[in-house]
Amino acid sequence: MNIKYQAKNPTPVAQTITIPRGMILDGSRLRTAEAITVEVPPMSVREVVYDESGMPVSEGCIQDLTVNIVNDEGTTIDPHSSRRERTTIANPSGDHRQLYVERAREVFPNLVVDDNRCIGGAQLMAQFSHLRSQRDNTTAIYSPAALNMAFDARTDGLYHAASTGMVTIESIVGSGHDRANAITMRIANPGQNVVRVVVPQGTMFEQQAWTGKQNLVVKEDVWIDIQPGQTGNFPLPAFCANASAGSPNGNPMNLTPFVFHDMGGTFTDQGTLWRTTDSRRRGHLG
Repeated sequence: MNIKYQAKNPTPVAQTITIPRGMILDGSRLRTAEAITVEVPPMSVREVVYDESGMPVSEGCIQDLTVNIVNDEGTTIDPHSSRRERTTIANPSGDHRQLYVERAREVFPNLVVDDNRCIGGAQLMAQFSHLRSQRDNTTAIYSPAALNMAFDARTDGLYHAASTGMVTIESIVGSGHDRANAITMRIANPGQNVVRVVVPQGTMFEQQAWTGKQNLVVKEDVWIDIQPGQTGNFPLPAFCANASAGSPNGNPMNLTPFVFHDMGGTFTDQGTLWRTTDSRRRGHLG
């Protein structure tokens, strides 16, 4: 039985995507037997077909990844959905940053946004929507799927633990990028049991305020054990998510429920991630 892998390119420029050797293809059962590199056109996905031994046998069809659902202004979007859609907003005038943030909160009314708990997501959707709107020559709030993200629904993840009160995030500070401690979280476990959670590779952290500083994305899976009654500082390795912004310098940040998709080698280095998020046709985050 053949298995298909989808190499996605949600950027407006062609991408060379490497599918590494040893990557899981089918749950935890099948891994790729060798590394291959494929060319993926702008805003599209190329299927690569593997046999039961993990060997690539063919490159399948190319599918369009452009936004295929355009909603009227005010239409809400389910952040869990895999639909590529956008909700139009009025042509911004004055402070476009505030307008995008306000509309993002309206479009995603069920997102938990609480700076005191260091949980968010609306600010991230606003900023990435602003960047994509510049590239698409429109004004809209985009779905996570249209921004190459997915909602993290894992019950063993930090977001689930923080949003349900299993742990309390007292602070998140962003300091630099492409380093082992780009993010420092101070987390408390108020319960009587050990809490073990993961921060998945690709987890997005947003700036609490739109100051022109970078959002951050976690480079690799990080597991955290928090003992009963413990409060501790936990560092995370992270890349900068926005090439068109300044590096964080002690900025307060929020954990978001959004995870950036690995397109094949996306998290290899900072430059590769930038080509995935902002591409070479960069907009301006500030």
